[in-house]
Amino acid sequence: MTTETKKTTPKKTVTPNDPLRPSRVTPIVIDATNLVVGRMASLVAEQLLKGAAITIVNTEKAVFTGNTKPLVQRWQTRLDLRAKGTPEHAPRFHKTPDRIVREIVEGMVPSRVERGQNAMRRLKTLIGVPLNVKKETLQTLEKAKNTKTKGITSVLELSRALGYNQIVKG
Repeated sequence: MTTETKKTTPKKTVTPNDPLRPSRVTPIVIDATNLVVGRMASLVAEQLLKGAAITIVNTEKAVFTGNTKPLVQRWQTRLDLRAKGTPEHAPRFHKTPDRIVREIVEGMVPSRVERGQNAMRRLKTLIGVPLNVKKETLQTLEKAKNTKTKGITSVLELSRALGYNQIVKG
């Protein structure tokens, strides 16, 4: 009989000076004004998986392209799923602009594995521009810029159609 030896790979330990640790990474601040949500989300997801920390501001000003009515119906269908069965155990879907953008980015990250969970911890989505972020230089993603003038719906319009009634300044 031969005895097989198992190869064990050592687990990676996070040291206090680890550059991929979320507290050590300086966040990239992205202004989502007039950016197409899907294009922006794919670019953000790519950077998150590479280890960058990203803060997205003005999420309510990001836009969807296409007809508004089917867009609202598709999102409303997700909200209606909560009423089936016991609401405590049903999936939770959000109406706020920052959470909608976060859900879209999360859909482009393997969020059920550790790598994706760590990436999502490095993402912040914010409504407006808070005072602590105003001093940062805001970047924009040229590849995600919206060039259309017709057939666009902002994330705030979608949120209000779903029942979000918070007053957003700006």
